[in-house]
Amino acid sequence: MANYILENDHLTATLKSEGAELTSVRSKADNQEYIWQADPAVWARHAPVLFPIVGRLKDNQYQLNGDAYSMGQHGFARDQNFSVINQSDTEITFGLTASPETQKMYPFNFVLDIRYTLQDNELTVAYQVTNQDQVTMPFSIGAHPAFYCPTQQNQRLEEYHLQFEKPETLSRHLLEDGLRNGDTEPLLNNEDVLPLHRKLFESDAIIFKDIASDWVRILRQSDGQRVVTVIFSGFPYLGIWQKVGADFYCIEPWYGLADTEEGQADFAQKEGIMTLSPEEQFSAEYQIKFH
Repeated sequence: MANYILENDHLTATLKSEGAELTSVRSKADNQEYIWQADPAVWARHAPVLFPIVGRLKDNQYQLNGDAYSMGQHGFARDQNFSVINQSDTEITFGLTASPETQKMYPFNFVLDIRYTLQDNELTVAYQVTNQDQVTMPFSIGAHPAFYCPTQQNQRLEEYHLQFEKPETLSRHLLEDGLRNGDTEPLLNNEDVLPLHRKLFESDAIIFKDIASDWVRILRQSDGQRVVTVIFSGFPYLGIWQKVGADFYCIEPWYGLADTEEGQADFAQKEGIMTLSPEEQFSAEYQIKFH
């Protein structure tokens, strides 16, 4: 595993080849760290890439063309060693290709490229998935960055809230043991602010569908101080998660969802799964503004 640094006048970002994972973003003005530092006693990751599934599979298994495969939560990309395709002072592209190890879990010849670009106070994360197989390839992909909150030790979590770009009427889709149980709980009623508190996450992550907004930000209520804004235009699902008791929030744009408690007879028919024809490519990107 190797570490790589991107840098401009505003920010220094650190990434590692394992999982092509963002591990640090620091402000040059005050040395503030924005990315959770992976305390192994709490949650030992920073910002993993979720591929080729998002969330958990029922019994960690799926069926495809009559065959059964096993894969852990959020897929395998986050634990694979990526190669570096190119790098400059402000941009780096990581690449992962299928191997005998990945094909035991996911029987496709894929290429996954992840590009990180720093510009001013913003980091763009771009995904490109290529199907190099001669059959249709089903997949999901998603992000899982964790941001420190509160940003200072003398602050309380309850001082912060999520602000959406537009007023939203949204219910969360509830999870039980990491699987969607079919129940929902209303959280927003024509509102653009969701107050943050620890009880929100006692029943696991918040999962939203059909969001009108293109961005959401973490904001301190007392003075309107913005922490980060995540711009996720085009992503159909959004996860919000906190390990209960931890001082971070994950804002997670997704192309994919966890299984239902019943599971799915065929992986390609699972909700949130996308498909690529032979030699077809999929591209998506999101941005993080650090305030």
